[in-house]
Amino acid sequence: MRRSIAVILTLTVLGIFAQDLFAQQWGTVTGRFVVKGAVALPAPFAMPPAVAVVCAGPLANPQLRVGPKGELQDVALWLYLDRGQQAPVPHPMYAPLRKLPVQVANRGCLYEPHVAMVQPGQTVQFVNADPIPHNFKVEGFANPGINFLVPINGMQPHVFQAEERYPMNASCAIHPWMAAKIVIRESPYMAVSGDDGKFTIENLPVGTHKFQVWHEKPGNIKEMNLGGKVVKDRKGVIEIEVKPGQNDLGDIMIDANLLK
Repeated sequence: MRRSIAVILTLTVLGIFAQDLFAQQWGTVTGRFVVKGAVALPAPFAMPPAVAVVCAGPLANPQLRVGPKGELQDVALWLYLDRGQQAPVPHPMYAPLRKLPVQVANRGCLYEPHVAMVQPGQTVQFVNADPIPHNFKVEGFANPGINFLVPINGMQPHVFQAEERYPMNASCAIHPWMAAKIVIRESPYMAVSGDDGKFTIENLPVGTHKFQVWHEKPGNIKEMNLGGKVVKDRKGVIEIEVKPGQNDLGDIMIDANLLK
């Protein structure tokens, strides 16, 4: 009898939860980061001649990548929570995605991707796709650092267990120009802009949400022009109102002086 009551209560709770998810409305946010003004790109990497042959050098420095029309690549943004605030329950689509591995590769003597997005508990596959050995060294604050050699065509899996407030630093001790960032956030609501400056965050709960905007060059992007309005915040936090369906923020303008 007690077991039957427990089963009924469990099914009732699950039913209420399912109804809440079904009743919840969702919205997808898109946008494009664009640099306003001329920006000086960093010089290509200098490397030993023997390595340059293997790596097809000289290589462009990925720390700052800007397209022909100012499209800013590798801008990361993630859900920002005020002190004591609970993160919204993610859309069901994200549960299976968390079980998939994220690949961080050394390819062409550069990290690919330059900025990776990971959730705690998700497997990261560190892959060496080059014809020379590479070292993966990753350092943060909430997770123990890692430092291992990956042979040619090798792969080393690793799981980071804790959220990091800011991106972790990835490097290669053998080839000092190789560097990348790994963003580890509990909420799946995060994105990084592509070579066209565009980003997409799918299926956010309808309502107002805050996002922290970050780029390797300046760190927190403290000033942006969003929808014709200048937004200033020392933490790089912007507020987005999400409506059901598609929410296109348009071009988010960043002054070139912030990227010096």
